[in-house]
Amino acid sequence: MPFQQLFILAVVAVVFLAVMRVVRVRSGLTPHPEGMAKLLFGVAFVSLPPLGLALTGQAGASGVLDGLPWVPVYAIMLGGLLIVMRIAAVIVAAVAPRRARKLLLLALVASEGDPYDVPFNPPVTPQLAAIAALVQRSNDVFPRGMGFRAEVDRPEFRASWDSLDAATGRLEAAMAEDQRLGRGVPSAVTAMARDARSRLDTLRQFAVEDGQSWVPAVTPERRLAT
Repeated sequence: MPFQQLFILAVVAVVFLAVMRVVRVRSGLTPHPEGMAKLLFGVAFVSLPPLGLALTGQAGASGVLDGLPWVPVYAIMLGGLLIVMRIAAVIVAAVAPRRARKLLLLALVASEGDPYDVPFNPPVTPQLAAIAALVQRSNDVFPRGMGFRAEVDRPEFRASWDSLDAATGRLEAAMAEDQRLGRGVPSAVTAMARDARSRLDTLRQFAVEDGQSWVPAVTPERRLAT
């Protein structure tokens, strides 16, 4: 089996891998399959190209058997190309423009780099949309502008604060989970969470300055977020 053909197959395979990562994440999936599908994909990714190439040269079971010794060679080629991709990712992270950098890092190493940056602006999932709506409703209770500072004097202030804190905690936890799975988080949702958390911190500071004692409420959402 010619090394040149095997190397070309390895190059095609890593290009396919890079494209697959981007397409899967754009579709709201993880960069790679999970569970048993991940194992099957890995076995097929390493073994099928050399076996298929051997089969094209010699029909029947003997062709497949002839390709078995080339599987480790092919795996070494893939490993070398993946190392090259990681080296390229280091260079990309240092010199590429931010927007292109995110997409290239996803393709090269299945990671967008900064855990709070995304390689593109993915669509809002139904789960995030539901939680974000709850955050928005809880956040709208507190006015913007001159009346914001006076909110700490309302009798129901603490209940409203706890409600927004719990909703924001749920949203932050959902965002962290999507980041862990490599899906990314829509910029609008990220901005909403940061805005809500900033307003919560400011209101708590106002309340403490006014002499209010402050013990954070312990909720399931808050425990999940922490």
